[in-house]
Amino acid sequence: MGEKKRRLAAGKVRSQRHASETAQLLHDAERAHRALRFEQAQSLFQQVLEIDRSQPYAWRGLGLLAWHGGALDTALPFLAKAVELAPDVAAFRWNYGTALQEKERFAAAAEQLHAACRLQPDMAQYWEDLGIVQQALGETADAANAYRRAYELRPTLSRRLKQATLVSPIIALRETMIAERQHFEASMDALLADPSQGDADPMRMALWPNFHWAYHGLCNRGLQTKAAIVYRHLFPSLDYIAAHCRSPRGVDGKIRVGLISQFFHNHSIGRTSRGLFAQLSREKLDVTAIFIAPAVDDHFSRFIRQHAQHSVDVPRDLRSARKLIEAQELDVLFYQDIGMDPFSYFLAFSRLAPIQCVSFGHPDTTGIPTIDYFISNDLYELPGSAEHYSERLFLLRNLGSLAYYYRPEREGPQRERSHFGLSDDEHLYVCPQNLFKFHPDMDELIAGILRRDVRGKLVLIDGRIEHWTDLLKRRWEASMPDVMDRIVFLPRMQSADYVNLIAVSDVMLDTLHFNGMNTSLEAFAVGTPIVTWPGALQRGRHTQAMYRKMGLTECVVDDAQTYIDRAIRLACDAEYRATVRTKILERNAALFEDIQVVREFERFFEEVTSTT
Repeated sequence: MGEKKRRLAAGKVRSQRHASETAQLLHDAERAHRALRFEQAQSLFQQVLEIDRSQPYAWRGLGLLAWHGGALDTALPFLAKAVELAPDVAAFRWNYGTALQEKERFAAAAEQLHAACRLQPDMAQYWEDLGIVQQALGETADAANAYRRAYELRPTLSRRLKQATLVSPIIALRETMIAERQHFEASMDALLADPSQGDADPMRMALWPNFHWAYHGLCNRGLQTKAAIVYRHLFPSLDYIAAHCRSPRGVDGKIRVGLISQFFHNHSIGRTSRGLFAQLSREKLDVTAIFIAPAVDDHFSRFIRQHAQHSVDVPRDLRSARKLIEAQELDVLFYQDIGMDPFSYFLAFSRLAPIQCVSFGHPDTTGIPTIDYFISNDLYELPGSAEHYSERLFLLRNLGSLAYYYRPEREGPQRERSHFGLSDDEHLYVCPQNLFKFHPDMDELIAGILRRDVRGKLVLIDGRIEHWTDLLKRRWEASMPDVMDRIVFLPRMQSADYVNLIAVSDVMLDTLHFNGMNTSLEAFAVGTPIVTWPGALQRGRHTQAMYRKMGLTECVVDDAQTYIDRAIRLACDAEYRATVRTKILERNAALFEDIQVVREFERFFEEVTSTT
């Protein structure tokens, strides 16, 4: 045998030995991973890559280990490498797609999950996960098709519920919105007629709360009540009653009040609730902060922990959370929001205190029979408003808002418009709300303003999910293509820049049907006038209540034409705008650090506990 042949033969032997060694190491690594011996599995996967860096299973293994160990940012490049090396393996696409989904990179996740479904179209889980991602993106029709395919392949209650509860975050047309509501109601009726019951824990099904209904401009009492009836029918374990609630005692001494949320951090809920923790009477009340996992450690959460008399962290497990809250033996459990998060929604079905209540954090009725009171404000509600709620409506009195709200402080010097890429020559109409607040009824107002004011520019903030911006642009390109070049979306920004943007704008446009709360308070803090058109429901009446508390009503309108006229006058008439700004700045103290808000909540706690 010649030298060349000997080298080729030796190389072949080494290659075979490496292949055999690699296969054995991969086998051992995956076995260690299944046995939860994570350090051993990681070491073995790394040994594989030392021999052959083109082994996709090793990259995938390291990615899964990092992801399940809580290091998602570390995991993503490993999972991406596995896909790069083996693009036709559906499981790799699925792993990478679901990791991207957890990171809220939904468009990229959809690309990977589409590929997984194409490569292995008979895998129901791939289709369900694709549906979840499409739902998050707001592509509701595509999500419905994916859920339908998953259900056809493997029918489950969770897939049926996901189809039933689909709601578009960005409303394309009013007709589409109505059709989705009708679909939900029909689907709920069908589920209620089915005698079968589901898993003991609905959280295992990754269901979504009915969050987006609140932005439809319609009363949701009927839909929310029906949803609660269906969930109680499907999940009997939701009807949990704490021991001290079976035969309630009278209040002896201080009233034990628990405030609960997942959002006790730098969030709208954290900003509106922290003042209560600091100011509620310690002579009358014993106050507990209940943090739903995952807890966020920031200035707001630390403030709340410091000022609450007790602090409890509960995991996202219904059984464990119930036991931890039950141990507090609360007289009142006050949900700061119900409907923003599936865990607090399903937890609210339990009876964990003799009195359970909710307020404006997510200002919609819950339909849940164990929520006794909805706390509102007489400046928000109209005669007959009690019919909007499944809960008993309790009215606080003469408040601009329902928050002991700390005046926003400017951080650093004010930036000029040029910092945001905007011109001093333009009339700036700002509406920096979440994009799901832009109901189609708002479109004629925006178009009317920009068509009359040729120097006008509407300034908005990109959606929390980038694709939502594209969906809203798609709607407006159809309804007002002639003014689209004067609608600008700015990137999401830190609080200081956000308030600065509001301050350098001429006028803020309040969204119909669901007004600003934090945003309106921030605008009034810097004197920026807001044009608002109050609706019939509480969530469309927040800004007018703030104006009434300040004794100003000229920017509160009652029809579309006056809304357009008032916005244009404020933007174009510098003298008039300056006069309104001055009035707001002179009177806005009525909205901030108002101790009467605290006294009114104390009145609620005292009155409702004295009658139990």
